[in-house]
Amino acid sequence: MIDVDLKPAPGTLKSAAIILIVVLIPSSIATAIGGEAAGMAFGLAAGLVMAVSPYATNAQAIGSAVLTSALAALAVLAGTTPWAVALLMMASAILLALTNQHSAGLMTLAPIVVIIMGPAGLDLTWSQAMLYVFAGGIFGWLVVRIFKFDAVPMPVPQAVAWRHAIVLGVLTAASLYWSLANNVPHGYWIAVTLLMALRPLPEQRKDTLTARLLGTLLGAMIALVVIVVLPTQAAVAVAAVCLLLLAAYSMSGNYFLQTMFLTPMLLIFTTLGDQSEGVESSVERVVFTVVGVALGVVAAVVLERWDRRDMPVTDHEPHTDSVPD
Repeated sequence: MIDVDLKPAPGTLKSAAIILIVVLIPSSIATAIGGEAAGMAFGLAAGLVMAVSPYATNAQAIGSAVLTSALAALAVLAGTTPWAVALLMMASAILLALTNQHSAGLMTLAPIVVIIMGPAGLDLTWSQAMLYVFAGGIFGWLVVRIFKFDAVPMPVPQAVAWRHAIVLGVLTAASLYWSLANNVPHGYWIAVTLLMALRPLPEQRKDTLTARLLGTLLGAMIALVVIVVLPTQAAVAVAAVCLLLLAAYSMSGNYFLQTMFLTPMLLIFTTLGDQSEGVESSVERVVFTVVGVALGVVAAVVLERWDRRDMPVTDHEPHTDSVPD
C-alpha cells in the first residue's frame, strides 16, 4: 500500500537541511567554475555516492564514483546517438545486476547519469563530465563518512538480480532508442520512470510503480499551479521547499511523497521564467510517466512469471518428473 504518512521520520528534516547546505556549497563553486551543467553534475554524483556509501565499504563507494564518472564521460561522447545510448543503458543494467546482489537499488542513479549527460544534453565535454562527476562522488562519500550514516543492505538473489537487469536494460535501451531516433522531446522520461519504479526486489514492485504514478500526477498538478499562478521568486521558494521535503522523505523511505515533491522541484527549476514551457513540460512528464509505469507493470508481470518458473522445487511441492510407485 502507498505510505500516506505526511510526517517525515524523526530528525530527517534537520539532517536533510544540513546535507543540502553541505552539498550546495561545493556545487555552487563547481557552478561558478564550470557553469550550471558542472554544478548539476557535481550535485547529482554526490547524491548517487551518498546513496551508495551507507551500504558499502570505502573501496566500494570510491569505486562507484569511478564507474559513474566513466559512464558520464561515455554518455557525453554518445550524445543523442540512439544506438550508442542504448548500448550504454545495457552496460548500466549489467552494473545494476552486479551491485543489486549487494543491496537493492545501490546504483540506480548510475544509468540516470547516462541519461542526463547524454540525451538530456548537459553542456559539458567528456573530460569535464568525468572530472565533476568524480569530484562530486568523492565529496558524497566523505559526507557520509563524516556524518557516519549507515544502513542495512538488502541483497537481491543472483538470479533475480540478473532477470531484473535484463528486462530493465532491454526496456530502457529500447525506449531511449525510440525517443532519440524520432526526436521525441523529453522521451527519456520513460526510461527514467522505469529505472526508478521497477525495483529488483519482487515484493517492492507493485507499491513503487503505484507510488511513481500517483506521486508524479500530484506533483505535476502542484507544478502547474505554481508555474501558472506564482511569480518567479515565489516559484523558486516553493521549489526549494520541495527539494528539502524530497530529501527528508527520501531519508524516511517514503517513495510516494519523495516522488510527489521531486516532480514539481524538477519542473519548476528547469522551466523557471517560461510559463508555456513549464505547462508543456508538466503535461509531457505526466504522459511519459504513464507510459513508463504501464511498461513497468508489464515488465513486473513478466518478471513474476519468470521468477515463478525458475523457482526451485521444494520438498512440499510435487516433482512433476517423478515416477509413481
